[in-house]
Amino acid sequence: MANAKKWLDGSGAQLRLFVPPDPKLGGYVRRELIAFAELQGIGKPEVADFVAAIGEALANAIEHAHTREPIEISAWLLGEDRLFASVRDRGVGFAPSGPDRSLALPDAYAERGRGLPIMRRYSDLFSIRSAPGEGTRITLGCHIHRAAGPLPQHVAS
Repeated sequence: MANAKKWLDGSGAQLRLFVPPDPKLGGYVRRELIAFAELQGIGKPEVADFVAAIGEALANAIEHAHTREPIEISAWLLGEDRLFASVRDRGVGFAPSGPDRSLALPDAYAERGRGLPIMRRYSDLFSIRSAPGEGTRITLGCHIHRAAGPLPQHVAS
């Protein structure tokens, strides 16, 4: 199933998950991300949209990577007020088509095309790096307000 590692080190709190490309694991990933944020004194309401954006990145990796290799989801704090996450697959990748900074959602009846605009809207930083045959990494960042300092380390197996 899924493999999770959580740790604290000198550079701050970090979370790393490796999950197979299975849509059924989206809920698990979202729960782990929220638990990680809460352990750092960040409330669920503050990160709900950000976690939704990460969920969109995971859904894209599951659908478009075309590989059975695990997908890596990482989250980390930078300083006291910035939360970052990345979703990396080792799939087919793609050649970048140029900067598309559109936040526009597709027509209400469109069945596709909402993932990237949602990721952009729900994050303060958004980046995609991809190359044919090498996979894709989406990195997102947001400014946060911590209610309290980090809680004791939590380790999941």
